[in-house]
Amino acid sequence: MSTVLERRTVRIPPALVTALVFLLLWQVFTMWGPLAGTSVPTATTTVVTFVRLLGDSATYSALGQTLLMAVVGFVIAVVLAIPVGILVGLSRFAFLSSKFTMDFFKVIPPIVIIPVTILVFGPTIRMGIFLVAFAIVFALAIQTAYGVRDADVVLLETMRCYRLGIVKQIRYARLPSAAPFIAVGIRISASAALVVAVVAGLIGGAPGLGRAILLSQAGGLSDVTFALVLLLGLLGIVVSRTVTWIQNRTIFWANR
Repeated sequence: MSTVLERRTVRIPPALVTALVFLLLWQVFTMWGPLAGTSVPTATTTVVTFVRLLGDSATYSALGQTLLMAVVGFVIAVVLAIPVGILVGLSRFAFLSSKFTMDFFKVIPPIVIIPVTILVFGPTIRMGIFLVAFAIVFALAIQTAYGVRDADVVLLETMRCYRLGIVKQIRYARLPSAAPFIAVGIRISASAALVVAVVAGLIGGAPGLGRAILLSQAGGLSDVTFALVLLLGLLGIVVSRTVTWIQNRTIFWANR
């Protein structure tokens, strides 16, 4: 009587394999490769410093300040952009007349207005919040307007034939059509908010991880600098995956 042995195959996540290969190449290049002897720390040194920073309360304080600027600025932009985008999208004249202005402001990098915001707010959290809101409000508004304009014309004409008012047209036709556009805008804006919040500290001196990177770089602490960059990368992945997870469960029809 033969016994059948079932082999359990352990599946390693592809992302983990890529990350390990990247760390291995990093370690090789900084120990024996072209980066050896430079200011770039080895992968092991960076990981050890990263773990040490996780036990430092100052890291969580800087992280909280960065998230505060990103979240508050993001919420302000969403609250302003989506209603404005809906109103602009409802009118063809408003959409065409405001499109140039919104396109103009949305391509202005937040970094170029940092000197002005420093004069107005100083290197504070309020400056970071303003930069985050400014960076995403126009793009999100025009994205929402595009979605409202993309509503099914036949459906709108049918609703008008049944004498359904503008409120019901917005609720049952315009918003479902605009929801995927808004979701894409929010997903992009969430990542952009985090980036701008870091830039506000890195360039403008606002408190947070950006300023921590600036100070560590100025002090010659390259291992701390790279460890903070690693922390920001992981934070960005968490934010992006979280927004995508929420989107897939709230606007499920967009993925069909």
